[in-house]
Amino acid sequence: MGRMPAGNESEKKLDKLARIKIFARVAERGGFSSAGRDLGLSQSVVSKAVAALEKELGARLLSRSTRQVALTEAGRTYYRHCRNILAELELAEAAVGAAQSGLAGQLNIAAPVPFGLMFVSPRAARFQALHPGLSIGLDLSDRCVDLVENNIDVAIRLGRVGGDGVAARKLGDSPFLTVAAPDYLARRGEPRRPEQLGDHDCLVYDHAAAVVAWDFDAASGIGAVNVAGRFRANNLLAVRDAALAGLGIARLPLWMTTADLDAGTLRPLLSEFPPPPYAIHAVFPTPRRIPAKARQFADFMQDELAALTCFSDLLRAHPASV
Repeated sequence: MGRMPAGNESEKKLDKLARIKIFARVAERGGFSSAGRDLGLSQSVVSKAVAALEKELGARLLSRSTRQVALTEAGRTYYRHCRNILAELELAEAAVGAAQSGLAGQLNIAAPVPFGLMFVSPRAARFQALHPGLSIGLDLSDRCVDLVENNIDVAIRLGRVGGDGVAARKLGDSPFLTVAAPDYLARRGEPRRPEQLGDHDCLVYDHAAAVVAWDFDAASGIGAVNVAGRFRANNLLAVRDAALAGLGIARLPLWMTTADLDAGTLRPLLSEFPPPPYAIHAVFPTPRRIPAKARQFADFMQDELAALTCFSDLLRAHPASV
């Protein structure tokens, strides 16, 4: 138990917890003067605090003599309980401090399924290994879950982010490619310009929208092109499977297609007209009082992904504003 807060002792109104702390220190030190020195209080303030506590309890806690102070039977009983209360309080304060430092407590993370399985899950495990007092809860879903309702501390998301009250910090970009399987191209031909996509089966990563438009990098001078096809899914892994099966043309992230491109099972298309990259964000449920453990995990993810060639603009190019 440290020193009491500084202030004008004659005007200070001590609450019950402060009086309990003073009484406990008197009991441990066996005197008002020594307890006062420990707590940075005068002897009179210490004496008045104990007297006020005795009056409130209706029992004498200390027997006083000219040379020493001793606990009464009631005082010994009361001190035993007070000591337990103060010990629990110290543990609670230590736990909160550790959680805020990012070294302990529960950290709930959300991420989309493919990206989460490939990149977030192994790094969340590694992050926990670095902080043994931390408990990790990982929610992998392609739904944009409500962070507050689901008690999420930080979500890693690709693409646009938004929502009332959330705070988003950009970590970098995930380049996308337009791809198709060789057997599909052998049957249907290869589009040379984005406008020709209307003559092809396109594999749509959105099973809800009636009309889907594919954007292209602004530098290409091409606007949005409406596409359609007979296969739709809300999971990029399913879109990749359909592309590998030769069902049509897909837009997939570089990190998902690198092995397929190397193996020749998918071919890049429209290289002169690249899709805009998807931004990678760390999203927090509120911009206020973001726990240090959530910030540290976002930093950790950024550092980890920066070492991979399938991402761009991840070398802390975006100063952390949250």
